[in-house]
Amino acid sequence: MVGALESLGAAVESERPGEAFFALDGLRGLYGGSSAGVLVAAREAVGEGKALAAGRTRFAAFLAAGEWPRPVPVAALEPRLRCSEREAKALVEALRCLGIESLSAFARLSADHVADRFGPLGAEALRLCHGEEESLRPRVPHEELVEEIELPEGTAGRQLDRALELLVDRLLAVPQRLGRTLLGLRLGARLAAGGSWSVEQGLGRPSASPKVLRGVLAPRLEELPGPATALRLRAVGLGPPARDQLELSVGGSEPRRRRLGAAVREVRAVQGAEALLKILPVDSASRVPERWAMLTPYPEL
Repeated sequence: MVGALESLGAAVESERPGEAFFALDGLRGLYGGSSAGVLVAAREAVGEGKALAAGRTRFAAFLAAGEWPRPVPVAALEPRLRCSEREAKALVEALRCLGIESLSAFARLSADHVADRFGPLGAEALRLCHGEEESLRPRVPHEELVEEIELPEGTAGRQLDRALELLVDRLLAVPQRLGRTLLGLRLGARLAAGGSWSVEQGLGRPSASPKVLRGVLAPRLEELPGPATALRLRAVGLGPPARDQLELSVGGSEPRRRRLGAAVREVRAVQGAEALLKILPVDSASRVPERWAMLTPYPEL
Protein backbone atom coordinates (compact mmCIF):
# COMPACT_ATOMS: atom_id res chain seq x y z
CA MET A 1 0.00 0.00 0.00
CA VAL A 2 2.79 2.40 0.91
CA GLY A 3 4.66 1.59 -2.28
CA ALA A 4 1.52 2.21 -4.34
CA LEU A 5 1.07 5.65 -2.75
CA GLU A 6 4.73 6.53 -3.28
CA SER A 7 4.35 5.62 -6.94
CA LEU A 8 1.96 8.60 -7.17
CA GLY A 9 4.67 10.90 -5.88
CA ALA A 10 3.40 10.98 -2.26
CA ALA A 11 5.82 11.27 0.67
CA VAL A 12 4.30 8.69 3.02
CA GLU A 13 4.47 8.31 6.79
CA SER A 14 3.54 4.83 7.97
CA GLU A 15 4.28 3.90 11.57
CA ARG A 16 1.48 1.35 12.13
CA PRO A 17 0.50 -1.68 10.06
CA GLY A 18 -2.25 -0.92 7.56
CA GLU A 19 -2.10 2.83 8.12
CA ALA A 20 -0.47 5.57 6.05
CA PHE A 21 -0.55 9.38 5.97
CA PHE A 22 0.69 11.75 3.27
CA ALA A 23 0.38 15.46 2.54
CA LEU A 24 -1.84 16.57 -0.34
CA ASP A 25 0.20 19.72 -0.97
CA GLY A 26 2.28 19.27 -4.07
CA LEU A 27 0.07 16.50 -5.44
CA ARG A 28 -3.03 18.51 -6.32
CA GLY A 29 -1.35 20.00 -9.37
CA LEU A 30 -0.70 16.49 -10.71
CA TYR A 31 -4.26 15.23 -10.26
CA GLY A 32 -6.74 17.82 -11.41
CA GLY A 33 -5.87 20.60 -8.98
CA SER A 34 -8.02 19.32 -6.10
CA SER A 35 -7.83 17.06 -3.06
CA ALA A 36 -10.62 14.95 -4.54
CA GLY A 37 -8.49 14.23 -7.60
CA VAL A 38 -5.61 13.07 -5.41
CA LEU A 39 -7.90 10.77 -3.43
CA VAL A 40 -9.31 9.25 -6.63
CA ALA A 41 -5.76 8.50 -7.84
CA ALA A 42 -4.83 7.08 -4.42
CA ARG A 43 -7.90 4.83 -4.37
CA GLU A 44 -7.02 3.48 -7.82
CA ALA A 45 -3.44 2.88 -6.67
CA VAL A 46 -4.18 0.99 -3.45
CA GLY A 47 -7.28 -0.83 -4.69
CA GLU A 48 -10.75 -1.24 -3.28
CA GLY A 49 -11.48 -1.99 0.36
CA LYS A 50 -9.22 0.71 1.80
CA ALA A 51 -10.64 3.66 3.73
CA LEU A 52 -9.32 6.96 2.34
CA ALA A 53 -10.11 10.45 3.59
CA ALA A 54 -8.59 13.91 3.84
CA GLY A 55 -8.23 16.02 6.96
CA ARG A 56 -6.23 18.96 8.29
CA THR A 57 -4.27 16.64 10.61
CA ARG A 58 -3.62 12.90 11.00
CA PHE A 59 -6.35 12.67 13.63
CA ALA A 60 -8.86 14.54 11.49
CA ALA A 61 -8.13 12.25 8.52
CA PHE A 62 -8.38 9.20 10.80
CA LEU A 63 -11.81 10.29 12.03
CA ALA A 64 -12.99 11.09 8.50
CA ALA A 65 -11.93 7.66 7.25
CA GLY A 66 -13.79 5.82 10.04
CA GLU A 67 -17.48 5.27 10.56
CA TRP A 68 -17.75 7.08 13.88
CA PRO A 69 -21.14 8.11 15.30
CA ARG A 70 -21.95 11.77 15.86
CA PRO A 71 -20.88 13.28 18.14
CA VAL A 72 -17.60 11.36 17.97
CA PRO A 73 -17.01 9.47 21.24
CA VAL A 74 -13.83 9.92 23.27
CA ALA A 75 -13.06 6.25 22.52
CA ALA A 76 -11.74 7.48 19.15
CA LEU A 77 -8.68 8.76 21.02
CA GLU A 78 -7.53 5.28 22.06
CA PRO A 79 -5.77 4.15 18.86
CA ARG A 80 -4.14 7.56 18.32
CA LEU A 81 -2.42 8.08 21.67
CA ARG A 82 1.28 7.27 21.92
CA CYS A 83 1.03 5.03 24.93
CA SER A 84 0.11 1.48 25.87
CA GLU A 85 -3.39 0.19 25.17
CA ARG A 86 -4.01 -0.09 28.91
CA GLU A 87 -3.09 3.57 29.53
CA ALA A 88 -5.27 4.76 26.65
CA LYS A 89 -8.27 2.78 27.91
CA ALA A 90 -7.74 4.11 31.44
CA LEU A 91 -7.79 7.73 30.19
CA VAL A 92 -10.97 7.19 28.16
CA GLU A 93 -12.69 5.47 31.08
CA ALA A 94 -11.72 8.31 33.43
CA LEU A 95 -13.22 10.84 31.02
CA ARG A 96 -16.45 8.87 30.84
CA CYS A 97 -16.66 8.69 34.63
CA LEU A 98 -16.56 12.49 34.66
CA GLY A 99 -19.41 12.63 32.14
CA ILE A 100 -17.19 13.55 29.19
CA GLU A 101 -18.52 11.28 26.47
CA SER A 102 -17.59 13.10 23.23
CA LEU A 103 -14.54 14.71 21.69
CA SER A 104 -16.35 18.03 21.39
CA ALA A 105 -17.04 18.05 25.13
CA PHE A 106 -13.45 17.14 25.89
CA ALA A 107 -12.12 19.88 23.56
CA ARG A 108 -14.01 22.54 25.55
CA LEU A 109 -12.01 21.80 28.71
CA SER A 110 -9.19 24.05 29.86
CA ALA A 111 -5.69 22.85 28.97
CA ASP A 112 -4.50 23.62 32.53
CA HIS A 113 -7.31 21.61 34.10
CA VAL A 114 -6.72 18.65 31.80
CA ALA A 115 -2.98 18.68 32.49
CA ASP A 116 -3.57 18.86 36.25
CA ARG A 117 -6.09 16.00 36.23
CA PHE A 118 -4.71 13.67 33.55
CA GLY A 119 -1.05 14.63 33.18
CA PRO A 120 0.96 14.59 29.90
CA LEU A 121 -1.25 11.92 28.32
CA GLY A 122 -4.37 14.04 28.85
CA ALA A 123 -2.58 17.10 27.44
CA GLU A 124 -1.60 15.10 24.36
CA ALA A 125 -5.20 13.96 23.87
CA LEU A 126 -6.43 17.53 24.13
CA ARG A 127 -3.90 18.70 21.55
CA LEU A 128 -5.20 16.05 19.15
CA CYS A 129 -8.72 17.39 19.59
CA HIS A 130 -7.48 20.94 18.91
CA GLY A 131 -5.72 19.88 15.71
CA GLU A 132 -2.22 20.36 17.12
CA GLU A 133 0.10 17.72 15.70
CA GLU A 134 3.72 17.66 14.63
CA SER A 135 4.64 17.58 10.97
CA LEU A 136 4.57 14.34 9.01
CA ARG A 137 7.71 12.22 9.06
CA PRO A 138 7.74 10.58 5.62
CA ARG A 139 9.75 7.42 5.30
CA VAL A 140 12.68 7.22 2.92
CA PRO A 141 11.69 4.80 0.13
CA HIS A 142 13.96 1.78 0.03
CA GLU A 143 14.07 1.70 -3.75
CA GLU A 144 16.97 3.58 -5.28
CA LEU A 145 17.51 4.36 -8.93
CA VAL A 146 21.12 5.26 -9.64
CA GLU A 147 23.47 4.79 -12.58
CA GLU A 148 27.18 5.49 -12.89
CA ILE A 149 29.54 5.63 -15.86
CA GLU A 150 33.35 5.59 -15.84
CA LEU A 151 35.02 8.37 -17.83
CA PRO A 152 38.29 8.10 -19.75
CA GLU A 153 40.99 10.62 -18.97
CA GLY A 154 40.60 13.95 -20.69
CA THR A 155 36.82 13.70 -21.13
CA ALA A 156 35.42 17.18 -21.69
CA GLY A 157 33.11 19.26 -23.84
CA ARG A 158 31.05 17.29 -26.32
CA GLN A 159 32.29 13.98 -24.94
CA LEU A 160 31.03 14.92 -21.48
CA ASP A 161 27.63 15.76 -22.97
CA ARG A 162 27.56 12.34 -24.64
CA ALA A 163 28.41 10.69 -21.34
CA LEU A 164 25.49 12.51 -19.73
CA GLU A 165 23.18 11.39 -22.54
CA LEU A 166 24.25 7.79 -21.98
CA LEU A 167 23.74 8.15 -18.23
CA VAL A 168 20.19 9.52 -18.66
CA ASP A 169 19.27 6.71 -21.07
CA ARG A 170 20.54 4.09 -18.64
CA LEU A 171 18.66 5.57 -15.69
CA LEU A 172 15.38 5.66 -17.62
CA ALA A 173 15.91 2.07 -18.75
CA VAL A 174 16.16 0.64 -15.21
CA PRO A 175 13.27 -1.89 -14.91
CA GLN A 176 12.60 -0.87 -11.28
CA ARG A 177 11.37 2.52 -12.53
CA LEU A 178 8.19 0.78 -13.74
CA GLY A 179 7.49 3.55 -16.24
CA ARG A 180 7.22 6.23 -13.54
CA THR A 181 8.29 9.82 -13.97
CA LEU A 182 11.09 11.47 -12.02
CA LEU A 183 10.56 14.33 -9.57
CA GLY A 184 14.18 15.35 -9.20
CA LEU A 185 17.75 14.31 -9.96
CA ARG A 186 21.13 14.37 -8.25
CA LEU A 187 24.12 14.58 -10.59
CA GLY A 188 27.44 13.63 -9.06
CA ALA A 189 31.03 13.05 -10.10
CA ARG A 190 34.16 11.37 -8.80
CA LEU A 191 36.98 13.87 -9.29
CA ALA A 192 40.33 12.94 -10.76
CA ALA A 193 42.13 14.98 -8.09
CA GLY A 194 40.27 13.14 -5.35
CA GLY A 195 37.00 13.75 -3.60
CA SER A 196 33.56 14.07 -5.12
CA TRP A 197 31.03 16.64 -6.32
CA SER A 198 27.24 16.58 -6.55
CA VAL A 199 24.32 18.89 -7.22
CA GLU A 200 20.55 18.39 -7.00
CA GLN A 201 18.29 19.45 -9.85
CA GLY A 202 14.54 19.73 -9.38
CA LEU A 203 12.11 19.42 -12.26
CA GLY A 204 9.33 21.90 -12.93
CA ARG A 205 6.94 18.98 -13.36
CA PRO A 206 7.35 15.18 -13.24
CA SER A 207 9.02 13.95 -16.40
CA ALA A 208 10.52 10.86 -18.01
CA SER A 209 11.57 12.63 -21.19
CA PRO A 210 15.27 12.10 -22.01
CA LYS A 211 15.32 15.46 -23.80
CA VAL A 212 13.93 17.29 -20.76
CA LEU A 213 16.30 15.59 -18.34
CA ARG A 214 19.35 16.24 -20.51
CA GLY A 215 18.25 19.86 -20.98
CA VAL A 216 18.17 20.62 -17.24
CA LEU A 217 21.33 18.65 -16.41
CA ALA A 218 23.66 19.76 -19.21
CA PRO A 219 24.22 23.30 -17.78
CA ARG A 220 25.14 21.77 -14.41
CA LEU A 221 28.16 20.04 -15.99
CA GLU A 222 29.75 23.48 -16.28
CA GLU A 223 29.85 23.60 -12.46
CA LEU A 224 32.28 20.66 -12.25
CA PRO A 225 35.26 21.91 -10.20
CA GLY A 226 37.76 19.81 -12.18
CA PRO A 227 38.29 16.74 -14.37
CA ALA A 228 36.15 13.76 -13.38
CA THR A 229 36.77 10.03 -13.60
CA ALA A 230 33.11 9.04 -13.25
CA LEU A 231 29.62 10.52 -13.49
CA ARG A 232 26.69 9.35 -11.36
CA LEU A 233 22.99 10.11 -11.74
CA ARG A 234 20.44 9.37 -9.03
CA ALA A 235 16.65 9.76 -9.10
CA VAL A 236 15.36 11.89 -6.22
CA GLY A 237 11.73 10.85 -5.91
CA LEU A 238 9.45 9.05 -8.34
CA GLY A 239 6.20 10.48 -9.67
CA PRO A 240 3.16 9.05 -11.46
CA PRO A 241 3.61 6.79 -14.49
CA ALA A 242 4.69 8.59 -17.65
CA ARG A 243 1.51 7.54 -19.45
CA ASP A 244 -0.53 9.66 -17.00
CA GLN A 245 1.12 12.90 -18.11
CA LEU A 246 -0.62 15.31 -20.43
CA GLU A 247 0.42 14.71 -24.03
CA LEU A 248 0.10 16.87 -27.11
CA SER A 249 -1.13 14.88 -30.09
CA VAL A 250 0.34 16.12 -33.37
CA GLY A 251 -0.72 14.66 -36.69
CA GLY A 252 -1.79 11.36 -35.22
CA SER A 253 1.79 10.41 -34.29
CA GLU A 254 1.27 10.20 -30.52
CA PRO A 255 -0.78 6.95 -30.48
CA ARG A 256 2.01 5.23 -32.42
CA ARG A 257 4.66 6.64 -30.08
CA ARG A 258 2.69 5.40 -27.06
CA ARG A 259 2.45 1.91 -28.54
CA LEU A 260 6.16 1.85 -29.30
CA GLY A 261 6.95 3.07 -25.79
CA ALA A 262 4.74 0.37 -24.28
CA ALA A 263 6.46 -2.26 -26.45
CA VAL A 264 9.90 -1.07 -25.31
CA ARG A 265 8.86 -1.29 -21.64
CA GLU A 266 7.37 -4.74 -22.12
CA VAL A 267 10.48 -6.18 -23.81
CA ARG A 268 12.73 -4.54 -21.22
CA ALA A 269 10.64 -5.90 -18.33
CA VAL A 270 11.11 -9.45 -19.64
CA GLN A 271 14.65 -9.32 -21.04
CA GLY A 272 16.30 -6.64 -18.89
CA ALA A 273 17.59 -3.09 -19.37
CA GLU A 274 20.11 -4.11 -22.07
CA ALA A 275 17.53 -5.86 -24.27
CA LEU A 276 17.07 -2.91 -26.66
CA LEU A 277 20.04 -0.69 -27.48
CA LYS A 278 20.92 2.08 -29.92
CA ILE A 279 24.23 3.43 -31.19
CA LEU A 280 25.36 6.67 -29.57
CA PRO A 281 28.16 8.52 -31.44
CA VAL A 282 30.79 9.70 -28.96
CA ASP A 283 34.10 10.81 -30.53
CA SER A 284 34.42 10.18 -34.26
CA ALA A 285 37.80 11.96 -34.35
CA SER A 286 39.41 9.65 -31.83
CA ARG A 287 42.21 7.35 -32.96
CA VAL A 288 40.83 4.70 -30.61
CA PRO A 289 37.97 2.84 -32.41
CA GLU A 290 36.33 1.91 -29.10
CA ARG A 291 35.68 5.60 -28.45
CA TRP A 292 33.89 6.29 -31.74
CA ALA A 293 30.53 5.11 -30.45
CA MET A 294 28.79 3.36 -27.56
CA LEU A 295 25.65 1.33 -27.06
CA THR A 296 22.98 3.00 -24.94
CA PRO A 297 19.46 1.82 -23.93
CA TYR A 298 16.80 2.57 -26.52
CA PRO A 299 14.45 5.32 -25.25
CA GLU A 300 10.83 4.62 -24.33
CA LEU A 301 9.74 7.46 -26.63
